[in-house]
Amino acid sequence: MLDTAAKLVKELGPILKDAPYVGALGGIISQIITIREEIKGNKERRDKLIEKVADRFNYNLGILLDVAKSSANKDLTHLASRLTDYHGFLVRVHSQLRDNMSQSCLKKILRRKSEQGNLERLDRDIDAYQANLQFDLILKISKDVAPQPVTTQKTVTKPLPPPAPGTMIGRDKQKSEIIDAFLHKLPARIAILGTGGIGKTTLALSVLHEQSVSDRYPNRYFISCEGIPSVESLIGDIAKTLGIPPRDDQKAHPLNMVLASFPENSILCLDNLETLWEDETFQLHLETLLSYLDQLNTGLIITMRGSQRPSRVSWTKPNLEPLQNLDHTSSRLIFEGICERPPDEFEEKLLTAVDGIPLAISLICALLKEGFGTSQTLWDEWEKAQSGVLETGGNRLTNLDISIHLSVHCSRMRREPQTIDILAMLSHLPDGLADDNVEKLELPDGYNARKALKIMGRASLVQKDSTGEHPRYRMLNPVRAYCKQKLALPDALEKRITSFYVDLLDRFNNYTRPEGYQIIPGELNNIHAILTEAWKSGRGGPKVAYASIYYTEWTIYAGNPVKEVIFLATTEVTGPPEDLGHCLQTLGKVYLYRGESDDAEALFLRAAELHREAHCPQGEANALLFIGTMYLHQCKRKDANTSFTHALRLHRQANDIQGMAHDFLFLPKVHLNPDQLDDAQETSENAAALHRQAPDGLGEANEVDRVGQVHVRRYKLDDAEISFQRAAELHRQAHNVVGKPGAISYLGEVHLPRHKRDDAIPSFERSIQLYQQAHDVQGEANGIFFLGVAYLHQNQLDDAEKLLSRAVQFHRQVHDVLGEANDVQKLGEVHFKREKLNDAKALFELAAELQQQVRNGTGAGNAIRYLGEVHVRQNKLEEAHALFERAAQLFRLAHNIVGEAHTDLSLGNLYLRRDKIDDAQALFEHAIQLYQQGDDVADEGLAFEALGEVHLRRDKLDKAMPLFERAAELHRQSHDVLLEANDVGGIGEVYLRQGKIENAEESFEHAAQLHQQVHNVPGEAKYVRRLAGVYLKQGKLDNAKASFERAIQLFRQAHDVASEGYSFMGLAAALSQQENLDDVEASLQHAAEIFRDVDEVVNEALAIDCLAILHLQRGKLDEAEALLEHLAQLHRQAHNVEAEAKVVDLLITAHLQQNKLDEAEASLKHLAELHRQAHDVQREIFDVMTLGIVQSRQDKLYEAEASFERAAQFLQQAHLVEAESICVTHLGSTYMRQNKLEQAAASFEHAITLSREAKFKEVEAEAIQQLKDVYMKLGRIDEAEALQISAESEPSGQVEDITNDVDDLHV
Repeated sequence: MLDTAAKLVKELGPILKDAPYVGALGGIISQIITIREEIKGNKERRDKLIEKVADRFNYNLGILLDVAKSSANKDLTHLASRLTDYHGFLVRVHSQLRDNMSQSCLKKILRRKSEQGNLERLDRDIDAYQANLQFDLILKISKDVAPQPVTTQKTVTKPLPPPAPGTMIGRDKQKSEIIDAFLHKLPARIAILGTGGIGKTTLALSVLHEQSVSDRYPNRYFISCEGIPSVESLIGDIAKTLGIPPRDDQKAHPLNMVLASFPENSILCLDNLETLWEDETFQLHLETLLSYLDQLNTGLIITMRGSQRPSRVSWTKPNLEPLQNLDHTSSRLIFEGICERPPDEFEEKLLTAVDGIPLAISLICALLKEGFGTSQTLWDEWEKAQSGVLETGGNRLTNLDISIHLSVHCSRMRREPQTIDILAMLSHLPDGLADDNVEKLELPDGYNARKALKIMGRASLVQKDSTGEHPRYRMLNPVRAYCKQKLALPDALEKRITSFYVDLLDRFNNYTRPEGYQIIPGELNNIHAILTEAWKSGRGGPKVAYASIYYTEWTIYAGNPVKEVIFLATTEVTGPPEDLGHCLQTLGKVYLYRGESDDAEALFLRAAELHREAHCPQGEANALLFIGTMYLHQCKRKDANTSFTHALRLHRQANDIQGMAHDFLFLPKVHLNPDQLDDAQETSENAAALHRQAPDGLGEANEVDRVGQVHVRRYKLDDAEISFQRAAELHRQAHNVVGKPGAISYLGEVHLPRHKRDDAIPSFERSIQLYQQAHDVQGEANGIFFLGVAYLHQNQLDDAEKLLSRAVQFHRQVHDVLGEANDVQKLGEVHFKREKLNDAKALFELAAELQQQVRNGTGAGNAIRYLGEVHVRQNKLEEAHALFERAAQLFRLAHNIVGEAHTDLSLGNLYLRRDKIDDAQALFEHAIQLYQQGDDVADEGLAFEALGEVHLRRDKLDKAMPLFERAAELHRQSHDVLLEANDVGGIGEVYLRQGKIENAEESFEHAAQLHQQVHNVPGEAKYVRRLAGVYLKQGKLDNAKASFERAIQLFRQAHDVASEGYSFMGLAAALSQQENLDDVEASLQHAAEIFRDVDEVVNEALAIDCLAILHLQRGKLDEAEALLEHLAQLHRQAHNVEAEAKVVDLLITAHLQQNKLDEAEASLKHLAELHRQAHDVQREIFDVMTLGIVQSRQDKLYEAEASFERAAQFLQQAHLVEAESICVTHLGSTYMRQNKLEQAAASFEHAITLSREAKFKEVEAEAIQQLKDVYMKLGRIDEAEALQISAESEPSGQVEDITNDVDDLHV
């Protein structure tokens, strides 16, 4: 080592005689090497340091010697200052080594640990200084050394980039931007940034292999910087990639030689450049290298982790944005491209969990394809190990943890240790940190959240999501999972983040206040995580307990009650019994909301007991209120009354006026039976009086609302309207912008049953305006929903769809899943009314899913019942039956007798379609009982109407009539004009069956008027059409024609296209009786076109059939033929072989009447094939025989012969002797025309035998006549004469009819 250094100094000295600093360097390195022999303590460690210093020294002098020997330049005096600095550094190293050696033994023992640390620091300083010196030497020398003649040294090689990646998905936009830059923005400088595994390398390689890029840039160089230890090594790799041969002395190439070697039309891609960039000792020199590359006319691509580009490069504008995670659709496409199949349930969960990181998706696919367990076991492992499970190797491209680790522990993160601590804290927030909360966190001293977020963003560990109203800093799921598992969260930060969310819930504990739901719904997932960890780590207490209560109340309000947090609170909380009572009470609410009433009841009772033990009458009363509410939902009115009454007594004992008011609020609901409405009204008025004592007037306004609801239940809608108007005024006086629109909304709901559209719609519109003024998104969403329902009732489907779609958006905005579910269900009803059954089906399925998500059994039952109705319309009766049964089960579990009754109605109607009339009757009778138990007058009327339909179907008109009349009475009582109109229509149907035409006419007129009164266009149209049918029966053709035309207009207005088509068919029937055939034809054509537009194939076929018959009657044979061909095609599309065969049969007749024998032949062949498919052998035989006759007419004697022979064989097997005799006679005639006289004679002889057996004289006479002619031609005169005598003794037959009239034979 010393010898080598001395040799270099000796050799370099004469060459650089004007550089005395070289000798000084030789002297100090000699001193450093010499002290090796004096080392005793930490000898191995010091030896390594001295070897490192000596090796670096020899390397650096070797560079100087190499340059000094070149012919280009020997004057290196400009390096004096740099080499002098190098000398000073070596002196400091020597001094530190000496200092440590000179300490006493005692000091060395006492400072052993400190000494080791000093040596470690010295080691790092040596590396850092060498990197700086090395790069400076290369750059300073390169500026003045002339380029080497590289053209004579360069090997003719052109290395290609690594292979192109497979199909790249989700990066088309970025790829197009990069390609455009390289083709049109020269020279292009592109930095592809993003977190680890996001697809930077894939994008770069995809661009390099793009055809347009490779055509423009035949020289494309790709260098992976992973594992490259220094900038000098990178320069060496560039030289190697460019094909510059290595130097004989193994020294580095001067930089200018490398830069001069880039050919024209080239691109250099430096992949994973962060490997060097993240090392502080290299950053400046790396930027210098990039600045030199920037001066070339060469394209440049770099890929780097993070979001910060190196400076000193003229990056192409606009800068390429850092790559973001892929959406779920792109993730699925990557999966399907690799695995060659769609993902299953567990694979879908994995794709969602890895949050669109391409590396993670590729690793999932690799594990599955390599057989490392099933998708379910892989998901189970993910839930345990998170990102650690995605590993197929030991590098960043095969192990997701390694890839994330490199980003988390990069140098910019290590420089600020507090940043990693804050990253650990963020990993405990699944929804990230709201930008508004960064300063509000008030982290302990030494922590700067804003600065930390900036550093994390540059490392692409955190992304700022600005899509919502409140921007948030989020981590991708795999990154968050890694950090949560691997990074320790300091106790100070853990306490602070817990306190922050506990205080937040305490500040916004009332979910009815609008300012709260601007903040809390977006934080619910974070709160859940923090509170759960607080309980599990033993950091719970009274504050955390009440925070758990508030959190759970918010989840109930949002429609997705969460059990876990409050359950933990009930098991871990310590303190007074009432604290546990409050927790149990809240847990009971969760169970109640989810329909688990038995568990809810037990919890409420235990809560009441705890409050009683703690002598807390107010808490006990509140628990009893919830018990009463539960009983009320179960229609246990007696038990509910007991609970509410007891609660009222306790609230009085505690002098809790507000609690007493709440008791009075619920007591009217108990008394909503028709015979208890007086009690209901009295308790509501008492509650209003109590609330009137409060200065703000809000309680009184709420109770007046409740009085109005009692009036609605009593069907005193005018009184209800007065109450709601009074409530709205009280809310206005109290400046309650939230309550006032609610009262106005109730006004709208009052008007809906009375179908006062002009009053209902303005009420809803006004309530929406008020909610907007109050910034109450929840209320606005509800108002929009009711307005949409109002338009739905009025059959204004376009307006209804727009409003309900808007309500969906608003309910999603406030995380109101229940509200969204109701919106979606009503949207389904819109599409159901439009007969868009597939769209309706999808919406009802979504509604059911949302209702089940929030554990709303009643809502799910309603959605599933509607889904069953869709299947009924699609004639999928088995599926419909299963859905109705499932809906009924849900209603029974929810103790919802009215919902169960609705399902009985639906099932009963299904049984009617299947002609199971007894089963239908039993269900309708059961529905009546349930509606009576639930005090549902309007729907009870529906059940009576359905029961009337049963008896109408059985033709028991005397029983049907009183049922329809009872239904009409109930609907009049409930002010439901629409349903009353249908009942009156049913009465008209009974009269029509009884032959009481005038009464039927009167009923249908009344029904149409009622529908018109409530602006129900479809209902009016229906009964106008029924009225037209009555006029037709009465022979009032002008009235019938006018009514059908009116029905057509109404159905068109109601967008009921199919019914419009039926009305055109009725109009055609009326016009036909007036013998106005042109108008009949026009009506039938309209009907056919309408049915075609709505894919009503069966009805289209019916209309075309009638139109074809009309054309045949009018002698329009070409038109009839065209229609019959189209009709046959319709039946073919519907796979109705029998119907198609009948149409083809008629089509053949039309062909024969026009003597179109070629068309008739083709149709006969097709008809025979149809009869074969239908296994109708006899008809197929006659088709073949008729085909033979047609072919004979065409002089296709050979084909005719084959047809007759085939038909004769079938007829013989079927023992159809009479038909066989005809067929054999035709066969003989065919032989005779071909001059096959012997075969003809045999056929006629056989025909005579068959006809005699069948006693078919006409065929026998024909066969004898034909046989006589054959005998004469054969010269068998005697036999011919004998036949003549035989024929004269028999009565003559109608030969012409048998042999020539193919039309009659076919028919």
